[in-house]
Amino acid sequence: MITTGSKLFIGAGVLAALGAVLYGVLEGGALGTVGLTFAAAALFFLAGVALVTRDANVSSMDVAAVAQAPAGAPAPGASMWPAIAALGAALVVVGLVSYQVVLVFGVIAIVAATAEWMVSAWSERASADTSHNTAVRQRIAHPLEFPVLALVGAGVLVYSFSRIMLALSKAGGPVAFAVIAGLVLVVGFIVAFKPSLRIGAVAALAVIAALGLVSGGIVAAVEGEREIEVHETTTALAESGECEEEGETHADEHASQTVAAKANIAAEVTLHADGTLSVRNQGIDGEQDFAVVTAANPTNVRFINESDEPRRLVLNGGTRPEDPNDPESEQVPFQACTALAEESGSQFLTFTIYQSSVEAAEPMSFTVPGVEEAMVEVRVS
Repeated sequence: MITTGSKLFIGAGVLAALGAVLYGVLEGGALGTVGLTFAAAALFFLAGVALVTRDANVSSMDVAAVAQAPAGAPAPGASMWPAIAALGAALVVVGLVSYQVVLVFGVIAIVAATAEWMVSAWSERASADTSHNTAVRQRIAHPLEFPVLALVGAGVLVYSFSRIMLALSKAGGPVAFAVIAGLVLVVGFIVAFKPSLRIGAVAALAVIAALGLVSGGIVAAVEGEREIEVHETTTALAESGECEEEGETHADEHASQTVAAKANIAAEVTLHADGTLSVRNQGIDGEQDFAVVTAANPTNVRFINESDEPRRLVLNGGTRPEDPNDPESEQVPFQACTALAEESGSQFLTFTIYQSSVEAAEPMSFTVPGVEEAMVEVRVS
């Protein structure tokens, strides 16, 4: 008996063969005739396959074949992975026009959903037994799913929490920490005190808390970080040329007024009450009016303020390479300074001078802004 599928292929093959004959007679073109001839041959071949396989139909009298047929297998259950893949695609689109982290999360969602979808589709066709298929999927996927999900979940929670903390004000951050810690403590006490609570209720509460944290992190990330005041350093003062200016800056706030005994000091520079500077060089007895420094070596200097006002010590060190790691780079002016030293206080200054006094275009020196007489020469060998 000729099957339905083979009848369709035979009919199509006959039409293709007739078309080849008519095209060759009427048009006389070789290209169209050859194409239709090959199409007719392919259709007749498929008709033969359909005849041999009987259109892949299973006889109702063959009980074993009916039980093993794909049509007899239970329908696969609902899967969440297509929805997650669609969500990942939406995140990719949003991330392309907003934040890079959204794009990264979208790509991760697409890759994870594709892998899980493929494993689920394979396991659903492993056998006709649904429970066996579920066990096969768990055996293959769980050793990878649990560690990855734990890592991703922890990363999302930590990132969301960090966005919230960065968006809160300086005063609101500690309050939020206290409130969240109190909530965690209360919930933990309730769960421990009431062991009869259903696991589902506890899990639902945890999911709600996680969703709230993630939602808050998304909102905070969109709003952006709070404005954080920039705190200057003595290095920043030197690079911006503000060492010569008087007055307190952020670099001077809460600055220590002592120097450790193990600081490996090469010289002590003292500002006396009369506004003069003197130097005690390591290895030279008495006070000098010059400081001895070795070129290209880190040098540590202690500044002692014996005046009645806060003062800072400034080093005018000639020039240095713009890139300290490349001696051949362009030369730029070099200056360094300490934080303000209070009355009877001291500060620490570390610097490296890259040229000798002979090579310098101008003399190098230590000065104190606001005190004209306070200057000593720096001799670099």
